[in-house]
Amino acid sequence: MNNLTQLIKTKKTVFSFQELKEILQIPSDDGVKSFLKRAKENKTLSNPYKGFWVLPNYNPWELSCKIKPRAYISCETVLFKEGVFFQFYGNTISCINNRSEQYTLDEKYFIYYKMKPEILNNPIGIREYENYRIATPERALCDYIYLNPRASIDAPESINKIRLHQILPFYPKKTALYIEKLLNVEY
Repeated sequence: MNNLTQLIKTKKTVFSFQELKEILQIPSDDGVKSFLKRAKENKTLSNPYKGFWVLPNYNPWELSCKIKPRAYISCETVLFKEGVFFQFYGNTISCINNRSEQYTLDEKYFIYYKMKPEILNNPIGIREYENYRIATPERALCDYIYLNPRASIDAPESINKIRLHQILPFYPKKTALYIEKLLNVEY
């Protein structure tokens, strides 16, 4: 079995140097470096961010969570995907992390918003998939309003009020009150 087939079988699209070494069972670092040089030349893999190698049709959500392992996809990305926002944020992937940072990689804009550790580390409203983490629409709304007080949304009916009720207590009272007013509900 060739190396590309082995990588595809993992169902991942983004790999660290160490992961490549283990998956391909290459015993030495020099062997992995040689493989990566050939892979880059024949365009089997590319290196959009230092330390990470990707397949040609990689999942940018997976890359965003690999770059910052504690991060999860949220805010505008989720709210548009779920129909809460109508405005298209095309090549922007919004994430929550412990530091504010921005990257442009392969014509995609990765933005990380800083969140307090007690909110960032709370797993309620975050879905864990095999290769990335993503907020539910309710969690994404709470994150978005926390970061952008007084913001508005296009389709409040897309928010599940029961799930929202479970998430709101973990956010500051000011955020919760504005969301209640925004959605015209009381908890």
